[in-house]
Amino acid sequence: MISLGLLIGLLIIIAAILILILERPLNLNINFYIKLFFILFLVASFCDLLSYFSSLSILGIVGSFNFFLTISFILLHSSSVLGNKKTVIFFIIAFIFGLASELLSVLIGLYYYTIPNFFFGLVPFATPISWIFIIYVSYILANLFLFGFGGEKPKKTDNLWYLLGSLILISSISGFIAVNLDMILDPVSVAPQVAQWVYYGGGPYFGVPISNYIGWFEVTVIAIFIFRFYEAFSPSSTDSKPEIDKYSYLYIIILYIIYLLFNAVKAYNLEKIEYILIGVTTMAPFILIGLLALMLNKKRR
Repeated sequence: MISLGLLIGLLIIIAAILILILERPLNLNINFYIKLFFILFLVASFCDLLSYFSSLSILGIVGSFNFFLTISFILLHSSSVLGNKKTVIFFIIAFIFGLASELLSVLIGLYYYTIPNFFFGLVPFATPISWIFIIYVSYILANLFLFGFGGEKPKKTDNLWYLLGSLILISSISGFIAVNLDMILDPVSVAPQVAQWVYYGGGPYFGVPISNYIGWFEVTVIAIFIFRFYEAFSPSSTDSKPEIDKYSYLYIIILYIIYLLFNAVKAYNLEKIEYILIGVTTMAPFILIGLLALMLNKKRR
């Protein structure tokens, strides 16, 4: 039997999908709904963070909708940036590669999940969806670096070597954005007090094998390279949207910061301050470069 919390969460996602479907027929202001869902996401996120330090049940209840609000916000944001068609394609690519990598890792005996599994009895429901978030944030931040410093997306009219080289470089930047997030996420998640998944042979990096980070890099780079290749050769989408408002990239930077905060709070509760130090030093450069690129982009306009 479906729980009330799950039902409300699904209704939140359905509401976001309906907004996308009805945007044109009803002439809805998509930027308003992006801001609305982002604010709701922030409220749920901070309630979730505060629940680690307070026993107030309301914080945990509101915080439990964080996952669903993240899905809804990313859907609306991606639709505004890419258009509905490319959003579907991006989500499918990210989901397939995320799920395939998780299934393969479990099947070859790299690790196993201790939380309830959904896909083929091996991978939890939220895991491949989380891959969509991570790959999308990595894609958008790389775009911000590109635009902020005066560049543009690779396109089919570019010289072949420039096209391939730029696709590899930009996709690789996204790969490192994702890997640096995992420098704090994985140690926190495999700590004995948490143990959401367990590596059979452990590993040299706080119990995490180096192959895990190679996998994170490969999955992100390949998924984004395929999408950017498609993007470079596809005609202008018929459902492309007008330019998004100036705060759109800032939303994604803040989302990346919240990923850091969540894992930092978990590390603090585990009394693993070294995890926080590593997380800050690996993720902060991308945050600061993103803010600089945003400022430069705004100044040029």
